[in-house]
Amino acid sequence: MISSFSMAAAAPVHFGPGRIQEIAQFCAGLNTPRDRAGPILLVADAALEDLGIIDRIEAPLRAAGHPAARAAWVAGEPSMVLIDRLAEAAREARAVTVVAVGGGAALDAAKLAAAIAEDGRPALDFACAAAPLPEHGLPVIAVPTTAGTGSEVTRTAIASDPEGVKLWYWGEALLPRIALLDPELTRSLPPTLTAWTGMDAVAHALEAATSARATAPGIAFGLSALALLHRHLPTAVADGNDLIARGQVLWAATLAGRAIEECGTHMGHNVSHALGSLVRIHHGQATALALEALLPWLVEHADPSFAAAARALGGAEEAKALPDVYSALMRAVGIAPKMPRDLAPISSAALAAAMTTPANAPMMAASPRPLSPGDIPELASRVLALQERAEVLA
Repeated sequence: MISSFSMAAAAPVHFGPGRIQEIAQFCAGLNTPRDRAGPILLVADAALEDLGIIDRIEAPLRAAGHPAARAAWVAGEPSMVLIDRLAEAAREARAVTVVAVGGGAALDAAKLAAAIAEDGRPALDFACAAAPLPEHGLPVIAVPTTAGTGSEVTRTAIASDPEGVKLWYWGEALLPRIALLDPELTRSLPPTLTAWTGMDAVAHALEAATSARATAPGIAFGLSALALLHRHLPTAVADGNDLIARGQVLWAATLAGRAIEECGTHMGHNVSHALGSLVRIHHGQATALALEALLPWLVEHADPSFAAAARALGGAEEAKALPDVYSALMRAVGIAPKMPRDLAPISSAALAAAMTTPANAPMMAASPRPLSPGDIPELASRVLALQERAEVLA
């Protein structure tokens, strides 16, 4: 039986080493002739200042006559306070375009700030679709310097409220107008972050391809991404100057972003968002470890999608092999099966409660294995049990 599906429109993707030199042309193409040399707001990860990456992006913009205001303020997961500051910066600069540079946090922050800048209302007003995002935001060119979130091709963003709870945003206004993928900009990412962000891309692809809401396009994107990541992520971690591996991982992360755009995520991200609301932990690390803990439970539910994912991720033929091939990739990129020790104060009850908040409900609903209320405490305990391995392996 052939299932019906609808496929979302996507941002144009421009890929290749050195393509950042074309950014001024892309900016000019977004605006009316009157605004072809209009001001640009550069939103970036703070760490990129010292690496010289912002200079490399700003130089061709200024050479083409674009005044560029820098807002290299993103450090860690974005907060709504930061989003509101960035929106104000866009207004003060009279920006006609926002260029987002960095990892998923910077891209999410820039997308959301650009969407609300001209409206003037605070980011909190739009969280979890409490109000529709403004129809006419500033156009965004997304330039990822990590290969993980796929935010450059999605209509979603994540930001924390004043209490630190991670909330989601969704809407057409969040889709970048252009995704500019230059593998050379990912060379500076250290091995640990290459592994963590790469495993975030693996989680996106895996969860989308096995989601209860999976569609044919999303499955195709997800399985393609898994195959590329299985082949190239260990090389990118081992040798950050291997531009072929870097490029293939960057492209795979974008494919994984397209996969979650079609199908969403499920339990790995449910737990990751819950953990991120309770403690400070890198999103990619949290998601990778959550799936390490949950995949054996998930595959107990017979589903052909698990077998397809296992084949893409390591050539295995049976669904029950998926946890092993996933764990093998984790070990190949140097991620041990253990949670950080500073998670010790978290109780399984607190994690279970965070997993069941309204903001995390859509991911729970997409679980390929149906959930009962009694399953949630067990899953929380499975995740926190990885700390026991931390004590053994320390």
